[in-house]
Amino acid sequence: MKDRLEELKNHINHGTVSLELDDTLMFDNHAFEKTETNTIEEFLQEVAELSLALTELEGLSQLIDKKQQGVLCCTTEESVFKEKNELNIIKASFASQARLIQPQLSTIQHELATDCKYWRAEHRIRQSQLSFLLSHYRGIISHHYVCETQNMVRLKEKMVRQADLAGVKLQEEDLEKLVANPVPPQIVGRDLDVLKAKQGLALAEVRNQQLLELECQISELRTIFFQVETFISGQQELLDSIEYNILRTQDYVEQSNETVKKALKYKRQSRFLMVISTVAGLCACCTCLSCITGPLH
Repeated sequence: MKDRLEELKNHINHGTVSLELDDTLMFDNHAFEKTETNTIEEFLQEVAELSLALTELEGLSQLIDKKQQGVLCCTTEESVFKEKNELNIIKASFASQARLIQPQLSTIQHELATDCKYWRAEHRIRQSQLSFLLSHYRGIISHHYVCETQNMVRLKEKMVRQADLAGVKLQEEDLEKLVANPVPPQIVGRDLDVLKAKQGLALAEVRNQQLLELECQISELRTIFFQVETFISGQQELLDSIEYNILRTQDYVEQSNETVKKALKYKRQSRFLMVISTVAGLCACCTCLSCITGPLH
């Protein structure tokens, strides 16, 4: 390395040394040479920035929790309106900050997953820092949503208690609307009449829908009855045809009975005549025999 001591003494003697080091002192001096930032240093710097962002995000989450508790404790309309507006602003800032941090963590995780040099110390450092950042981020988000859920439940319970004191039964949809409203609900004032009117309107809509469904069912029944009537008319014609055939069959049976009776009568008469003719024949034979045997004697 070049010795700059003598040169520095000469500059001091001539009074040419300024408060800042000039280019003459820095020329060909390796101590002042610019070096490229190491990758691990860049990574650690990024980790430090993310850590600060997570700390800020955690502070916003705690501030949101305090604001929500303040909303629960407010009693006047102006204070509730003010606290809710501030709470909405802080929530928007929290969501924006979380959306900025999430892609950065995903990028680091993707780079670490594609890094094949997992045996190096640099890889282990990256992995440990990423694990810390991810656990910190997930812890903040989980704690935030737990607090959100708890405060929402408390606010709904407060609304239900006020409604019970006013003699009003609120549905889940009504509670959601009252909670989302930036203006505090007046359970015993105008909001009560509005809720009753909405409930009456909803009931009327339900009844109207039921009447429409009943009208459709009646129309379907009318169609079914018409089809049944048509079917019965066709069956009546078939029954008339069957009855006509039965009556004709009965007439044929009666005619057959008369014919059978006549046949039986004729059969009896023919038997009687046959007997008479047989007897007459026998008598005639006997007379002939007596006439024949008379001359022989």
